[in-house]
Amino acid sequence: MSITAGQKLNGKITSVKKFGAFVELENGKSGLVHISELSDKFVEKVEDVVSVGQEVTVRVKEVTAEGKINLSMKPERPARPPRPAFDMDKGIANFLKESDEKQTTLKKNMKSQRRRSN
Repeated sequence: MSITAGQKLNGKITSVKKFGAFVELENGKSGLVHISELSDKFVEKVEDVVSVGQEVTVRVKEVTAEGKINLSMKPERPARPPRPAFDMDKGIANFLKESDEKQTTLKKNMKSQRRRSN
């Protein structure tokens, strides 16, 4: 069974270190869940989240060229919708319009202040 990024697999925690937890996957291979990938919340100690022998479900983040398997226990984030294209000409036109309006208002206020001081 070949392992590819994005797969969800079951496994068992075999070792807990300061930097993460090693997981033996169902196909006999093992991978690492880094401490930053244990939870979507801050994790101070790996032992606060997992323990040796615990059954877990992991997602394969990456399989490196050396064959190392990087895993995650974080829930998958939904894909972001694509951003609409920004129309630069429209953006500049709006900026200039707003700028002119602000300048006009500022000039009116300055004139009225001058009249009061005279």
